Amino acid sequence: MKDIIVVKNVDKNIYKRVKSVAALKGYTLGKALTEAMKLWLLLNEVASREYLEYLTYREKSERKLKEIQREYGEKFRNKYVVICNGELIKVCNSEDEAFTIAGESGAIQCIVAQLGKEIKEQKIEMGMGVLNEEI
Repeated sequence: MKDIIVVKNVDKNIYKRVKSVAALKGYTLGKALTEAMKLWLLLNEVASREYLEYLTYREKSERKLKEIQREYGEKFRNKYVVICNGELIKVCNSEDEAFTIAGESGAIQCIVAQLGKEIKEQKIEMGMGVLNEEI
């Protein structure tokens, strides 16, 4: 005898569509649902890994910013730093230049900060991603 699994709160229209397409392809409903669940897991695990990678880089970038503020904050006061994935990329003369560098970096995570100034966080849309601006 096969295992019986009961699932509550399934959208009836989606269920009917999956059952119909599975039948057309010669799949059992169980096989179609198993494939759908594997795909769901794959998509969500990838998203989770990417988010964890982002958080790791964010933490490294924040540590690097504090280090740079401490060591070079007065020397480069009012200059902008670009820190991506935990590494100092460039010291810039203008905010526009810094955001251009950050946007072109291809990094997972970037911080743009003006040295010698209080840090405030602001999210900035950059294409399909979001950069956090620290100024």
